Amino acid sequence: MKILLLKFFKYPLLILSLIIFNEFTLVFFDKTPPLSNDAVVSIRKINFFMLIFFFYIKIFYLNNNFNFMSRKLFKILKNISFLFFLLLSFDIFLKFFCLGINKHWYDEENIRFNTPYDMFSNKPNILDHNEFGFRGPSLNEKIDKNTLSIAFLGGSTGYTGTPPIPEMLSEYLTNNDIKNIVYNFSVNSSNHNQHIHRLVKYINYNYDIIIFYGGNNESIQYLQFETRSSYPYNYFMKNDLPIFKIFLLKYSSIFGIIENQTGLISGINFSRKNIDKNFNIWSDEIVNNYVSTIKKAKLLFGKNLKTNKCKNVIFIPILQPVNPRSDKEVQLWNKMKKSVKDDIDFIDYSINFKNINFFDNVHVDQSSRVKIAKMMNADLLKIIKEKCN
Repeated sequence: MKILLLKFFKYPLLILSLIIFNEFTLVFFDKTPPLSNDAVVSIRKINFFMLIFFFYIKIFYLNNNFNFMSRKLFKILKNISFLFFLLLSFDIFLKFFCLGINKHWYDEENIRFNTPYDMFSNKPNILDHNEFGFRGPSLNEKIDKNTLSIAFLGGSTGYTGTPPIPEMLSEYLTNNDIKNIVYNFSVNSSNHNQHIHRLVKYINYNYDIIIFYGGNNESIQYLQFETRSSYPYNYFMKNDLPIFKIFLLKYSSIFGIIENQTGLISGINFSRKNIDKNFNIWSDEIVNNYVSTIKKAKLLFGKNLKTNKCKNVIFIPILQPVNPRSDKEVQLWNKMKKSVKDDIDFIDYSINFKNINFFDNVHVDQSSRVKIAKMMNADLLKIIKEKCN
């Protein structure tokens, strides 16, 4: 092994390797230059690791002239350090195959960023986001008084789609001779508690109708991520953990894989065990929080917003279609459906899940988004005719 290392770990080979493998030479092999920011960062990380690894092997591992310590101790340290470098190399290798912590926890900075009030929101002026960070039309303080102004607040089921549900809803209303503008405030993984705070940020604009479209992120999502009601789904992982644990989870594939399987690194497995022990009490708290949040939103926005066309603000909470899969998800979702069954303030789409094509417990295909948008359009036409005067 040492003979092989002595043969290859020489300064000319290091220099040649760095000349061949760097961001300036590799760009010539890119079919769609320039290199992306992620690619440049990855190349720089590899170059840095090459230098560290080279000098470690050259100066430390292959060096037998450390006379200030015993040969036995020095040999032990060399073997331990070599094993560490092998483990580190394997960890970095796994990262290139996108193995590690669930990307949902930390790696959505490309489309989202930390914000006050609602903790996170969409980044402005990237992809098809407007200057406020949302898909769809930009907020406008001066719109025609004959235009119906609608605020749509949801999670990923309101954000995703080509086009997303709010955009199709606007088109269908227009086809029914209702001049409108639908502001899509939806952000992946966000819940209704965040939606209240998000709309407060833009409370100076006029809205005739406010739609809270959700249910999954206010219930089943707490079985999958953060377990405390009303908290953003990633609050525990981003705010409650010590810095060194966050560092390990974000940058180590091995620790990330262990966390995905066990929850031991973060300790979230203890919260989930408590849910198992007290599921009925916990699930009642989750459902009660959902209903309470809706009531608070109605109370807050019903009296404190200026309208554009209608006399009074119309608040519409919609319980979305969901496809619960585990026993606990089924139990929790049944409680959610029961909580809105006799409440005239709610529109319940959860009963229509059989006509919807799901990818998982909540995300649907584009044809299903069309069905949902058409259902919304039909319901809104009735409500507008009855309440917007």
